[in-house]
Amino acid sequence: MLKNLYTSQDKLNYKQIPLLNYLTEDEFYKMESNFEVLQFKRNEHIFNSGDPASKMFILYSGFMKITKILSDGREQMMYLYQPGDFVGGLNLLSGDTYVYNGVALRDCVVITISKQDFHEVLMKNTDFMRSVLVKSYERIRRAEALVDRLSVINADLKVAKALINLIKVYGQQTDKGILLKLTLNQEELGSYAGVTRETMSRKLRQFEEAGLIKILGRSRILLVDVKGLSDLTI
Repeated sequence: MLKNLYTSQDKLNYKQIPLLNYLTEDEFYKMESNFEVLQFKRNEHIFNSGDPASKMFILYSGFMKITKILSDGREQMMYLYQPGDFVGGLNLLSGDTYVYNGVALRDCVVITISKQDFHEVLMKNTDFMRSVLVKSYERIRRAEALVDRLSVINADLKVAKALINLIKVYGQQTDKGILLKLTLNQEELGSYAGVTRETMSRKLRQFEEAGLIKILGRSRILLVDVKGLSDLTI
């Protein structure tokens, strides 16, 4: 993993990280000096498949994608993480290696927590561990949704499901619909949906012609008719 120490003179506001708010003051100060704060540029790998689960990663700023290289060499995007999300809780519990790759979608600042602090401090905090388990359950549901999306042949359904799922990460309500201000290019968007870049581009144009969406520019898509998109997934 490429380690770039965070060099900004601005002090990080750890309180903006929901997961760390479960710590008592004593627990926080026991760990703070051990926090490793790293920064990554877009497309840099934060961790790789096969890396030992020796630390937990908390995304402080930016966006991260979790990917897997398929047997045919294609990259499949599994999850999208935003500030406050974390990776590695269950991996540290099991002592497992990382199965997927973590890649910066845009410039990121990442806080790492050591395996030792996780076991000696965090595992004793019931609220913290409950939050880790709740997030893990949510990711299982998202993985099930991914399997459902990738298992269908119909490209309309795949793209519609992907756009609807992206509302949770990027959606902003406006008076004209829900605006997706994406950090994904069309190739990455296709990977998330389980289609090629060419198919994604074609389907977006078709959805725009049908009045379901409006493409506002690079990485900006207005979902004009969310119900219409949802009807495609039934």
